Parts: sequence; C-alpha cells; structure tokens
Amino acid sequence: MKALVIGVDSASPFLIRKWIDKLPNLRNIFENGASGILQSIIPPESVPAWQCFATGKNPAKIGIFGFTYIGRDRNLRRGTTTPEIGCFWDHCSNRGMKVGVFNVPGTYPPYALNGFMVSGFPVPTRKTWAYPKDLMRRLDKAVGGYDIDVPLANPHNMRGGEEAYLRMAERLHTKSLEAAKCLIKWYQPHVFMMTFQGIDVVQHDFWRYMNDSGSQYSNVLRDWYVKMDSAIGELRQLTDDDAYTLALSDHGSTGVSTALYINEYLAQKGLLATRSKVGKKGEIYAKLRRTVLKRVPAELIAAFYKQAPSFISHRLTRSAEIERTLADLIENIVWEKTEAFSTGGHQAHIYLTANREPKSSSQTLMRIIDAVKELKDPKTGKKLRPLFHFRENLFRGSHEREAPDLCVELFTGNEKVQINPGLGSEEIWSFSPHFSSVHTREGFWGLAGPEIRKGVNQDASILDLAPTLLKLMKVKVQTDFDGKVLKSVFRGTAAPSVLALTGDRTTLT
Repeated sequence: MKALVIGVDSASPFLIRKWIDKLPNLRNIFENGASGILQSIIPPESVPAWQCFATGKNPAKIGIFGFTYIGRDRNLRRGTTTPEIGCFWDHCSNRGMKVGVFNVPGTYPPYALNGFMVSGFPVPTRKTWAYPKDLMRRLDKAVGGYDIDVPLANPHNMRGGEEAYLRMAERLHTKSLEAAKCLIKWYQPHVFMMTFQGIDVVQHDFWRYMNDSGSQYSNVLRDWYVKMDSAIGELRQLTDDDAYTLALSDHGSTGVSTALYINEYLAQKGLLATRSKVGKKGEIYAKLRRTVLKRVPAELIAAFYKQAPSFISHRLTRSAEIERTLADLIENIVWEKTEAFSTGGHQAHIYLTANREPKSSSQTLMRIIDAVKELKDPKTGKKLRPLFHFRENLFRGSHEREAPDLCVELFTGNEKVQINPGLGSEEIWSFSPHFSSVHTREGFWGLAGPEIRKGVNQDASILDLAPTLLKLMKVKVQTDFDGKVLKSVFRGTAAPSVLALTGDRTTLT
C-alpha cells in the first residue's frame, strides 16, 4: 500500500490535545510526521467537506454545497460525488493504481474505478451501495450484515435512551472497522481512503456530559477517542513500512449554547415573508418517527430500516427531517415579498432572493449584518460573537451562483449557537437544541511517511492535503487546485514556524 487515508468525522484537535497521552497511535503519527490544526471549508459539514478535501477545491468548483440544500431555482438539491469532480482517488485510479474508497459521506451512488467503492451515508435502503455490486453480498457475509448508518435520533427519544444509542453507535463502528480490514486484505489497494462516523455521532449527543463529573456518561467522548485511536492502529498494521498514513477530520466540534430560529428572526426584521398559516407537511412523519423510536427497540428498528422500501425507511432518518424542513421553507415563504432566507445548518447559510440590483443586494446584506450584530445570548444577555463569511471571498468557480451570499457563525464564549431554519415556531430562541455539539472549522491532520519530516507542527487548509498526497505519490495532474502542496513538511526543507496543536482555542474559533 502506498497511502492509507483515515477520516475521523468531526474529531476535535483540542480534545485530541487534551487526551493525547491516551492516543498512542495518533501520537505516533504526530511525532513521526507532520500535524496540526486543519482549517475546514465553509460550510463545515461532512458534505461538501470530504469532497473538498478529496479534490483540493472549494465548493463552487465542484458544485456541492451540502447533503441537501435549496438551489437558486427553489428546488431541493443533493450533494453527490462523481468522477467528474476529480477526487485524488480518481487521479490515482486513472494512472493504474488500485484504489479503495470506503464509507466516505456523499459517495452514493458508487461508481466504477480501478478497485472498489463502498458508499458512505446517506444511502437509500435496498439500493446498490458498492462497486463492484457483488461486494455487497461479500461484505454482508463477512461482518454479519453490513451497516451504512443508523436511524439517528436524540437518545432521549429512543427506547432504551443513551444506552441503546451507544449500542447502535458501537455496532456501526465495529462493523466499519471489520469491513475496512476485510477490504484491505481482499483487494490489497495501493490507496485506501475511509472514514469513521462514530465520534461525530456520539459528540452530537454526549458533549453535554463531558464536564459533568457526576454523570455516568462524563467519559463517553474520551473513551470514543481512545476507541478511534485503537482502530487507526489496527489499520496501520495492515500497511507496508514505506506507506504514507494520513489521518484527518473534516471539521471539528464545540458545545451548543442555544438554538436560533434564523428564518423567524429574518421575518421579524422584515426580510422574509411567510404565508399567514405556516404548513408543515412533514409534521405527521415527525410524530410517527418519535412514536416508533420511543416504543420499538433500537435493534429492531435497525433491522426494519435495512429491509424496508426507501419511501418508508427514509421517514426514520434525521436527513429526511432536514429535507422536510427545507421543503416546508420552499412551500411557506412568500417569495415575491422576501429579500433573504436561510437554510440553517451548523451556521446560517443566507441567500438573497433572485433578480436584485447590485446596490439593492448590498443594502440587504448590510441590513442582515446589522440585525445579526444585535443578537444577544438569551441566557446571559451578552452580545453574541458573529463570524461573517461572504460569498465573493469564499466561493470561486463555475457553480458560484449556487453558493450562499452570506454564511454566519454565532459564538457565545467557547460555545456555538445552533441554527434552526424551521418556520412556524413563532419563537426566535430554543433552549433545547437538537444537538449537544455542532461543527466548527477547526479539524486536525497528521501525516507520516518516508518523505515527511518528523515532529513538524503546522496549520493547514483542508484543501492542501489532496495536492500534497498526490505529490508524495508522484501523481502529476493538470487541474485547478485551490489548495497548495505542503512542501515545508517534506524532508530536506526548513522547519516551519507555526505551532498548531498548542494554539489557544479562543483565537482559533
């Protein structure tokens, strides 16, 4: 194997630093290679972050802006990986290398390459999720029924609560690890890329317990970082001594303070108009989902989920709930009277409505910025700390028209405000946000191998890693990378001056 690439979804560099003495495999990569803070893209979400990592390009060049989002034509769109966007594994495959792509979010449907591809979530049930197709049967047999995902829910909404939720996350992780080991042994790929979901799944709901010494769940996150580190070690044992190992997260995480109903706030400020009575087509499904999750054992739900037709099983997932929320926006906004709306997420993705003159658009943006600056933490009364990201500074490429005009992250201390795009609450704030943690831009990276200097600490962009990896594997491509080759971490170069994993969190977020 020439390169082993392990994605650890949502892993925080600050928690890695906190628990590094319990993470011997990551520590070994850091000490024998280069590592640091990895700045993710806007938006800091698994899709498009993994696709931007794999291509070295910003979302406007690859045309992917999220798992699900509202297009400028006011239709729902889904982010999907295709050979045309040019991931590093495609370049390697085109040059005759055998490649393996496993469990990377947003890779459904799988496509043909020189090797194999097993799609990551979301994947409709009873569909083809692997190339070659017969690999599905082989993996199912090897791990006792392969799991791509679990029907997601807050643990308190599930029968069995936190314990049932952790069992499902553990099952997903175990089967992912065993499947990865089988795939490496079966195919002996030159390049193997995979992601683990477990930390992201657990952090969203157990972050709240981390500093509660009286909770039985206070060490859950630490134990999952240890579990993930052990999995990295097991996979590294299957590589050659001269292979490169790249471990990274697509973004980081931080705790949630409250949730802001962003479109309710825009409506309050006169920027968005809704129908007199907001309808919620998906409300019946949401109630059904909560009832099923509360009454039926999690293991039985998982078995049903895998066998049920997609139009039924899809109703059980968190992604379906997000799609219904966005569909309700399209249905309930009075577009001819609306200047701006948001699709929410781990930040506020704000779009100006179409056909506005440049001067008018500029004025609308200033009104939005002024309105956001007025926001105060409803718990403390202190002003929130907003970070504004403008389209012209972030998104460059043939799809830039589809990008949000403005993205806003809101912080209160070291916590972040969750953004809820839903309409109909008639409230601006929620003190019971769906998640316990949400995404931040600060992820981690660590790269070790024969041409990498030892003990280098350097911050990097998530867009830098694909061109760097291709350079190390001597794969030359003619493409318009937004990232750059991290030449300063190569042997024979001068040591960079940036210290990464020892930075102060407050200044980094």
